[in-house]
Amino acid sequence: MDRAVLDKRMRSITKSERWHLEHPGEPSPIYETTPKVNAGGKEVYYFDWRNTVKRNFIGMIKETRFATVPPHVNSNMELDYVYDGTCELEIDGKRVILQRGDAILIDTEAVRSSPVPKAENDIVIALTFERDFFDSVFLSRLPGGGILTTFLFEAIANRRRSMHYITIEAEHTGNLFELLMLLTNEYMFPNIYTPNMLEHYATLVFIELIRGLYYQSQITGRASRIDDGTARVLDYIEHHYKECTLTSTAEEFGYSPNYLSNMLKAKTGETFSQIKLGQQLSEAAYLLLNTERSIESIAKKVGISNQTFFYKKFSTAYGMTPKKYRETMRV
Repeated sequence: MDRAVLDKRMRSITKSERWHLEHPGEPSPIYETTPKVNAGGKEVYYFDWRNTVKRNFIGMIKETRFATVPPHVNSNMELDYVYDGTCELEIDGKRVILQRGDAILIDTEAVRSSPVPKAENDIVIALTFERDFFDSVFLSRLPGGGILTTFLFEAIANRRRSMHYITIEAEHTGNLFELLMLLTNEYMFPNIYTPNMLEHYATLVFIELIRGLYYQSQITGRASRIDDGTARVLDYIEHHYKECTLTSTAEEFGYSPNYLSNMLKAKTGETFSQIKLGQQLSEAAYLLLNTERSIESIAKKVGISNQTFFYKKFSTAYGMTPKKYRETMRV
């Protein structure tokens, strides 16, 4: 990847931006044919990315500078990253100002607008994708399907649903810039295996987001209730789920079984048995996607000998049978 070439592409004036420079203050002609929907009792524009996402797995643009953007909702979830400069948004009536290196994840229900035009050096990359990828497919492709990562992801997802957006400050975004540059370069300059590269880069982007949100929440005291002690217990269960019991795990950390049970319930909202089963099913989902093992052998490998129990619990957790999951998620 030639970073200088990519940077030049990011800063170049697009056709849309040139139109706005030549027609300052005028709304784009595209709004004449953009549909509107009712959102929160107000009529707003509806930006439809569904065909783009279906065609290319994800959609990516450099947001238009020199123009305001009226209130609208998106057909898909959106990740905005401030490549340079600043970005001012209004989301559900709240003013949000992002600085260089900041990122924001916006859900489909959020009514958002850009009331202040971006200046020449205000460059924002917008990545749009289907919610199912973020909430289901992404989880199934986490390396090992770990309990700790899954729990953190679900805590973040729940907070996103209650707020419709979450921000990640630049100091917590880690390698997000480098990963987004790789993804952007692949999207702008497609080559052989580009769809595969995009999918894997996008997965890495979201893993980095989860890590950044975790550390951000630890500092601010928001979202995550996991302390280091709970994290160590979850990590232990993740790596010893086949043989560990509540009693053996409590002994490992010097707790009484009753204390450990209460602690896990308070911190995660789940019992020891539920956490252990969640790891077993998560590992089973990973094996279904990445191996040719039979469903019966996968159930036994993750420590569940009762096939009826396995099918019932898997279907409840993933909304489909193991066979259907393998067929659907591999597409």
